[in-house]
Amino acid sequence: LSASKLELLGDDGRWHYMMLVPCSCITLLLLMLPSCEDSPVFLLQSHGEGRAAEALRWFRARATDEQIWKEVSSMQLELSLSACESVGLREVARDRRLWGPVLVGCGVNLSMQLSGIDAVLYYSTKVLQDAGIALEWAQVYTVLISLVNVLVTIPAMMLMDKAGRKVIQSLGLGGMCVAYLIMTTALVTGQHLVAVGAMFGVVCCFAFGPGCIAWFIVAELTPVHARGFATTVGLGSNWLANFLVAFAFPHVLAALHAWTFGIFAVTTLLLTVFTLTCLPETQGRSVAEISDFFAPAAVLVTPAAARLSSPPVSPKLSRSDSWHSETSTAASTAVSAGLFTPLLSCE
Repeated sequence: LSASKLELLGDDGRWHYMMLVPCSCITLLLLMLPSCEDSPVFLLQSHGEGRAAEALRWFRARATDEQIWKEVSSMQLELSLSACESVGLREVARDRRLWGPVLVGCGVNLSMQLSGIDAVLYYSTKVLQDAGIALEWAQVYTVLISLVNVLVTIPAMMLMDKAGRKVIQSLGLGGMCVAYLIMTTALVTGQHLVAVGAMFGVVCCFAFGPGCIAWFIVAELTPVHARGFATTVGLGSNWLANFLVAFAFPHVLAALHAWTFGIFAVTTLLLTVFTLTCLPETQGRSVAEISDFFAPAAVLVTPAAARLSSPPVSPKLSRSDSWHSETSTAASTAVSAGLFTPLLSCE
């Protein structure tokens, strides 16, 4: 809207009308929000499984009753992992299976900002001007970059459930690293069109990977009783890093000029290694399986030893349908095998 060459709202007499755009979006959100269902987990805790099933049917219109009740059973089982409804810093710090996912979730959220995407989106016009492109065309390129960021997110959302979160995140960060190397080389050698193309590549790889994964990965890594704390810490670190990158980048650009984006080539390389090393695949895995990824080796006992040392513990499931009974049986077996030992005891 602010690009002067597009002749929309980018002049001295109409620029303030741009404020109506976010205002309209917020108004639309406020009008639509009351028609949305509450969280199924919240409804399960406060109103019971019948109400939770209704909410799930609203979110998953194409799901069968069997799939709905299987998911309700899964939520019941997840809630049974702890006697607490929520935890704080002290409780998280005492259990590696809680602080491990919190730290990795923070790392994934930090990767979203330390990948340098804000530097590209916020300062792309200035960078392109410094590369010798006229202001009017630099603004047009910035508009196109933002449009690409939105459009590439659509196929990424469709692929992440097939390829997996870890694969998408790794490919996105790795692609950004390569694009930053090309972009830095092009800026140093004065190949402006190549630099613009590489900038589009950075945005495409970001939208394909870190731009999608960071927003929900914390919820998939942590059990429900630690999810509120973990999400708060993860998204808080995300926005703090957003501020720091946006604040520091103009000073770094003034000091390094064309070499500036070489820094982000290094950070994205390190973040790719972090993703491959520390982030477990969450697609298709239960909370118990993910928590075992972070558990110390001494905690992971063999199934035979677990059966001898501890009796089966049945989760609190009340529905007697066949699929629900199967889930209950599987849960009891998993508990007896040491897979669903409580993550936290509230004393």
